[in-house]
Amino acid sequence: MDKLDNLQLHNQQKEAIKILDASIKSTTSPADLAYLYAYQSSIYTSMDSLLLSKRLIDLSLENAEKSKKKTSLAVAYRAKAFLNNALNLPDAVVKDALYGLKQLEDNEDDLSTKYHLNYLLYGAYSKWDNSEKMKHYIHQARYCAIKANNINLQTNVNNGISSMYLTRYKKSKERNLLDSSYHYLNKSFALLEKQPDKLSVNTYVITCINLANYYLDHSVESLEYREQKAFEYLKLAEQKLDNNEIFADKWGNIFGIKSGFAKQKEDWGLAKQYLLQGLNRLMSASGNHFRLEYAINRDLADIALKKQDYKSALTYQQRAEDLLKKSFNEQQLFNAQKLEVQYETEKKDRELELLTERENFRKRQNYLYGGIAIALLFGLLFMFVSYHFRLRYSIEREKKLAQEKEDQAQQATMQLKLEKEEQARLKAEQELLDLRRQQLEKEALTNSLIIDRKNDTLKQIQDKINNGEANHIQKLIKEEMLLQTDYEDIKMQIQELHPDFFSRLNEKAIQKLTPLDLKYCTYLYLKMSTKQIAQALHVEPQSVRMFKYRLKQKFGLGKEDDLGDFLER
Repeated sequence: MDKLDNLQLHNQQKEAIKILDASIKSTTSPADLAYLYAYQSSIYTSMDSLLLSKRLIDLSLENAEKSKKKTSLAVAYRAKAFLNNALNLPDAVVKDALYGLKQLEDNEDDLSTKYHLNYLLYGAYSKWDNSEKMKHYIHQARYCAIKANNINLQTNVNNGISSMYLTRYKKSKERNLLDSSYHYLNKSFALLEKQPDKLSVNTYVITCINLANYYLDHSVESLEYREQKAFEYLKLAEQKLDNNEIFADKWGNIFGIKSGFAKQKEDWGLAKQYLLQGLNRLMSASGNHFRLEYAINRDLADIALKKQDYKSALTYQQRAEDLLKKSFNEQQLFNAQKLEVQYETEKKDRELELLTERENFRKRQNYLYGGIAIALLFGLLFMFVSYHFRLRYSIEREKKLAQEKEDQAQQATMQLKLEKEEQARLKAEQELLDLRRQQLEKEALTNSLIIDRKNDTLKQIQDKINNGEANHIQKLIKEEMLLQTDYEDIKMQIQELHPDFFSRLNEKAIQKLTPLDLKYCTYLYLKMSTKQIAQALHVEPQSVRMFKYRLKQKFGLGKEDDLGDFLER
């Protein structure tokens, strides 16, 4: 990672991609792959290969999820936020960057990722002109840069704070805001002078150009002094840009500032010369710079008009219009790529939502099965305890009966002894026992007569029911039982009450009826509502209504025919 950071610092993107490709092929660690794909994605984003960047981000996120490491997930979302920033989607940038920061709440080591996420949030809120949020996140980024002791990040964040104050100054014209902007530019330059090799070419050049631009537009010193200071900074930028085609657009800024000073001195020939030098630099560099070339040709046209060179003015204006068309076409291509990336993103998000829903469903299903298993376990435990209790009760009862028998035997022995000694008393007791036995027999006979009477009464009630006086009651009782049983039990009971019900249905149907059709017919025959049927079959009421419509078609019924009345016939 240190080697990659060093390559990116010196804008050696092709070499960085080669190292990343080799590293990806040499590892199977999801955590490492998450980092590598994220870095690769950021490089392709800066090269405007947005669709490829999006696919690499998907791979980074996939491996980050597999690794189950929050730091890997944070890096993946950093790359995703960076892509959305290139697509000019601040809402998505804020969402992704905040989620990435959430993964690093308890992490004090990955300061670089924290810095970039905070800086992206600063950039997103700057587009909405939310001063409070901008200030918060740019200072969070500054804290991370200082703690990481990264000179390049510190310089970059100072430039960002300077731009924030300059934007506020342009709106309010408060001089103290301009002073704050200049203060942070000087802090950036102090770091540049101290360790120039620690800064990327881009950060180095931007710092110099911003200072030169300050002396062009905002300094209150004399024009001669301002020009001298600005040209000193521009010279440093030029030295850094020599033999570096990656930042060719910066030449346009450099010569534009020089031309600006010439305009302030009303030296239109020198102003034109500077603009032409900048234009030549842009046209000789690789890549397209239509917007900058358009702006320079517009400035050349304005200078030609001031010099009353109308022919040159027309030529430059025509070139500017051609470049504007090319810029528009380039923007159209970018927009097409942007739409494709957004489509891929939405497609991926829908897939993730579907997977999440399925996962949640599986979890709920597992909870349900777990609950059923626990309920069954408790049921078995209860049955075991109940059986054990009954067994113990039975053993104790047998012991008690055995003890009672033993006691009775002892009593019988004593009784035999007493019979010999007290014949008269035993005879009296025997008479009493005979009287008691006779009384019990009478009571038993009486109870038997009462039971016979009750049975006779129940039989008379049953006969009345069988004679047809209570058929409706019997049907209601049977139908209520049907709702508590399985469909096969329902079918058997329907066949017992109405043996020809299902055969009549098959005869009436003009299309073959399925078991599910017969089940619906049974529920409709029992006068169950659409909602009750839906609950019994665990489907939506709309599905029941559609099924009733298809049943009508199978029986050849019209829309006005009632299916329930048809089944009653």
